[in-house]
This record gives sequence, C-alpha cells and structure tokens, in this order.
Amino acid sequence: MARYQAKPREDGHGPYRWAHVVRTPKGFALGTIYRQLGDDLTAKEAENLADLCAREGFDLRRAS
Repeated sequence: MARYQAKPREDGHGPYRWAHVVRTPKGFALGTIYRQLGDDLTAKEAENLADLCAREGFDLRRAS
C-alpha cells in the first residue's frame, strides 16, 4: 500500500502544487488543507488512479 500525489499538468496557468490523493464515497479526490495526509491505496486502486490521471490530464507521483 502506498500514498500518491497528483497535480494538473502544466498549461501555462500554474504554478500547480502537488496534493495528496484521498478516497471519497464517489471515488478519488485531491486532499485539501483540512485533510493533508493521503490514503494508502492498494495496487489495484493505484492502477485505477493512474488510468484516471492519464485520462483527465493530471501528473501522478508516489509520495515518500
């Protein structure tokens, strides 16, 4: 299980910050100032998240 961070791809309107990925009842979301720590995702969830980020135009990295 691992934590991940995502941010919108640079489009000239940035700079964008990395935000932790959290689980919500509707799927994945970026963390807010009220919830800084990301959720531990399983390998299957991480694969789904990578597909979603590629499709929606987000960069994804594994948080250390």
